[in-house]
Amino acid sequence: MRRHVVRRSCLLAAVLVAVATDPVDTGAVPVPQEGDPGFSIEATVDRDRITVGDPFLYRVTVKSPGDSAIEWPESGTPPAGFDLLSFEHAGPLSGPGGTNVDLLRYELTLYRTGEHSIPPFSLKCVLSDGTELSAESEAIPVSVISVIGDDAADIRDLKSPVDIPAGAPWYYWLIAGLVLLAVAAAVFLYIRRRRNRKDPQGTVPAIKRPPEEIALEELEQLALKEWLVQGRVKAHYSALSEILRRYLSGRYGIAAMEYTTSELLAALNALRVGHDESRVVRVLFEECDMVKFARYTPETHRQSLSLREGREIVERTRPPEVSETAAPSKD
Repeated sequence: MRRHVVRRSCLLAAVLVAVATDPVDTGAVPVPQEGDPGFSIEATVDRDRITVGDPFLYRVTVKSPGDSAIEWPESGTPPAGFDLLSFEHAGPLSGPGGTNVDLLRYELTLYRTGEHSIPPFSLKCVLSDGTELSAESEAIPVSVISVIGDDAADIRDLKSPVDIPAGAPWYYWLIAGLVLLAVAAAVFLYIRRRRNRKDPQGTVPAIKRPPEEIALEELEQLALKEWLVQGRVKAHYSALSEILRRYLSGRYGIAAMEYTTSELLAALNALRVGHDESRVVRVLFEECDMVKFARYTPETHRQSLSLREGREIVERTRPPEVSETAAPSKD
């Protein structure tokens, strides 16, 4: 009986030693992981503390698969409890990996003091195979304070009304009229004298330069700054976009600086700009929007082509040169 007890004790000790020296490999057991559908929403504000009635910006960046259709809310609908001042929607823009990027910009304000919260921004999208995805941003707190400090002690009651005489003597009005007449006559004579005065130096009036000449010169100056070599990609694309928007404003007489990219393309189509020209504008401006608003960094070869494509836009859309033909001589 004692031998059996000793054998069982030895066997148990051997098993414990084997387990201690060769533990079970838990890494070999597969752990399920959630898939990344590529549908996300990020919301930010430019400031989370304002005074009553001050405007602030609420930006929403929506990234979705390229083959999806998003169920958007009614355009220009502000977050619950906030007042909308303006709204812009840029996109869908082409993002990395075949994704789409939409940029929503709300200018909001509030007229109630206290602690408020912008509710989560939620959307749904449907893939080409019928799969439905949903995403939601985080809520953003916003503090609204009064324009009058809590410790203000200089607020006083209204003063009593001041008695105004029933009427002034007639000669007061006569004197005031004569003074105004004299001032008007002096201003008139001064302006007339300046117009009739000849320029003693014979200054030649400045000649207005064509917008394409200004744009090409600004593009050369941008190239000399070498911001891409210094890693200042966002500054380079922002300056490039502004140069081309100023050029298109002067070339076609449109407010290109105020347009989103989609609005600018619609305006160019309305002006019957060629399809190839519109395509070059769309590709470069969408890339500029991605760099400025979506923190996108183009590949090196795309960066090197940006200035060339900017010059191409100017050259393709500049007005045709009018050739001067010699007048026929009269013999």
